[in-house]
Amino acid sequence: MTLCVSLGNWQWGRKITRDQVNQILTSNLKRPPVQLAEVMRVGHSPAESDRWRRVQVSGQYQVGTSYLRGRSYQGKYGFAVLSRFKTEKGMLWVDRGWIAAPGDATEAPIAPEPPVGMVRLVGRVRDLTSKDNPGLGGALFGLPFKKPVSVADFVANQHSDDPTLDGYIELVSSSPSGTDQPVPLNTPTITPGPHLAYAVQWYLFALLFLFGRILIGRDDYRRQQKANRQLQRSAN
Repeated sequence: MTLCVSLGNWQWGRKITRDQVNQILTSNLKRPPVQLAEVMRVGHSPAESDRWRRVQVSGQYQVGTSYLRGRSYQGKYGFAVLSRFKTEKGMLWVDRGWIAAPGDATEAPIAPEPPVGMVRLVGRVRDLTSKDNPGLGGALFGLPFKKPVSVADFVANQHSDDPTLDGYIELVSSSPSGTDQPVPLNTPTITPGPHLAYAVQWYLFALLFLFGRILIGRDDYRRQQKANRQLQRSAN
């Protein structure tokens, strides 16, 4: 019973955390974009209250594109497309979206180049403790590989001589937009998750266990009473 209660409390705690995250998401996704420097800077992770906040920033894309495999979109296998973006406040990683795999999982994709020159972006703030949803892995194509790496883990493991802003942004829009660009990531879906149902389930298990113990105790008591009466009759 103690284990069931503990698991119920754990799921209830996860529900509370999920509700708090959902409140932040609901609020920040409705707020107008702010300047990137207000919520992101070098050496300081974005505040939890700024997660998913939309920001706007101007700068230039740098040469080179990184790809993270194991992403799916509308049932199709593909890659996440990441690029570095130079701003006045430092280098910024941008998740430009999704691109379909060119063939099977052994082929490396080549995404269209981002717009050149000065570009103005709007994106959603992500910190490096946030895990994205990598989607289906390569086993879908009969070619298993290591578990897909989250964008947060990838960015955290990159090293650069240039000052780099902590965190990254998911691209929402770009001006100019360029041609044939990766598919932007969808706005996150806000759901309560299964934690409340799981918590209720574990609490019910605890009650059933307690009820079972009561029934067993009642039966033991009745048997003891019956035995006592039989002893009394034998003594008489």
